[in-house]
Order: sequence, then C-alpha cells, then structure tokens
Amino acid sequence: MAERATEPPELVTAQREHPAQPQPEQAACTAPASVTSSPTSTLAEGQATEEAVISTGESAAETVLWTPGFIVVFALTLGLGLSAECLLTNGWQAHLYGGNWPQLGHLAALLLLWLALLVRGRTAWVRLGAIFGCLWACFVGINLLFNLRASAEPATVAYLNVSGNLSLLGMYLCFATEQARSPRWDSWFFALALVGGSGAVLIDYLVTAPDQRSLVTVADAIAAVALWLGLLVWWLRPICWRLHPGPTFLFGLFPIIILILSIPGITNSFNNLFFLQVADLCLLLGGLRILQAQRVLPRS
Repeated sequence: MAERATEPPELVTAQREHPAQPQPEQAACTAPASVTSSPTSTLAEGQATEEAVISTGESAAETVLWTPGFIVVFALTLGLGLSAECLLTNGWQAHLYGGNWPQLGHLAALLLLWLALLVRGRTAWVRLGAIFGCLWACFVGINLLFNLRASAEPATVAYLNVSGNLSLLGMYLCFATEQARSPRWDSWFFALALVGGSGAVLIDYLVTAPDQRSLVTVADAIAAVALWLGLLVWWLRPICWRLHPGPTFLFGLFPIIILILSIPGITNSFNNLFFLQVADLCLLLGGLRILQAQRVLPRS
C-alpha cells in the first residue's frame, strides 16, 4: 500500500502567512499594455485645437456693438444745442442782435420738424399733432415779430399768445394719446381737466379788480391754464411714463420752464433768454423722439 507524502507542519504554516509572490517575468506578462499614440494622430489633434482657437478668436473679433444712429443724433443735438444756446445768449448780451431773433431761428427748426412729422407720420394722431405744432410755431413766430415792433398792442400779443398755447395743448393731446390710451383713467382725467381749467379761468376773472377786467385778462388766464394742462397731460398720466418716458419728460419741461419764467422778478433777461431757448430745445428733442418712433410703425 502506497504511503501519502505529507509536508512538515512548519512549511504549511509559512506558506499560509506569506503567500507566493509572482515572478517578474509573470508580472510583465500580465501587466496591461500601455496605450501609445502615433505621431500622425497627435499632429491632427494639435491642428484641430489650433483651428478651434482661431475660429473662436475670429468670432469674438466679429462681435461688434454698434451704437444706434438715433442715439448719436440725439446726443449731438443735445450737446451742440446747449452750446449754441450759450453762444446765442452771449451774442445777444453783446448787442449783436435782438433777443427775438434766436428764438425765431429755433421756431424755424421746430416748424421743419413738425412738417417732417406731418409727412412721415404713420398714424392719424401724429399727423394731427404735427398740424397743431405748425399752428403753434406760426402763432409764436408772429407774436415774436410783433414784439420786435415797439408799437405792438397788448391785446394783439395776448390773443396770439393764447392761440399759440392752445395749439400747443392740442399738439400735446394728440402726441400723448397716440398709442397711449387708458380709457378709465383718461375719462376721469380729461373730465377733471376740463372742469378744473374752466374753473381756474373763472376764478381768475372774478378775483381781478373790476376796473381791470377785460378780454386780455381772460386770454392771459386761458394761456396759463393751457400750459398747465399741457404739463398734466404728460406727467399725470402713468401710461405716458410707461410707454413714452423720453417724450413725456422732454415735452413736460417746456411748459414748466415757461411758467417759471413768467413769474415776475424771478430771473434776469440773460437767463430768461437762455432758458427760453432751452425750452425750445426740449421740444425739438421730444419731436425727434416721436419722429424716430414713427419709422417702425405701419402707416394707418
């Protein structure tokens, strides 16, 4: 009977505590093969990366932010206009010309603007407002020409003044309600404006001394009320601030300046002439904004 070969107990215990390590040749055979890239693939990847960088740079260079032409025209008109107002006022102070001639020049520019709106206006409200603007420019221009004459009658000046202010109010109503209507708010506003304006004229007539009451007094009161209503049409209607903030601010400045300058003794002749020209400039800038807005609207 064959005998089974047995190992010594010490050898078995040593093998359990220290298992056999693989030989270097065996480890080399079982190690994963390293991935190597060929020179051709490396060159292709480099060229692709370089082309991506170049295309990104070209796209960034082609992204140019252009300033809209209207903003440039608006800024130039504002800057050059204020500079011209200073020069014209200094020329008047140096007695180079009368004070009404610079204002006549402003009125000529405004008349051309209203005519442009009449021709290029896309909506009936804007064209009607341009007609009122032309009437306003004509009345104010005739008034200034009458003021150049020393023999101008106060009644004639007062009637021309009230005609001009009412034309201005008509222009404001057309421009302010063009695409900016709020039926509920407008119903209350215009009803209160009509009642309040009529009441203000009546109160002014009643508080005037009986020996000074005349049609000239009524005309002056109507002219002042027309300026106040023109201001309120723009600045008290929230829809105007929401839809037309630029024209609302600019058109509202004109009656404010005129009303402040009408306060006796508030300023001297130099400042009076300068701010009158600034008021005309505000009208010009507001009209330019209306004209620019009409370019994107379909003709009705």
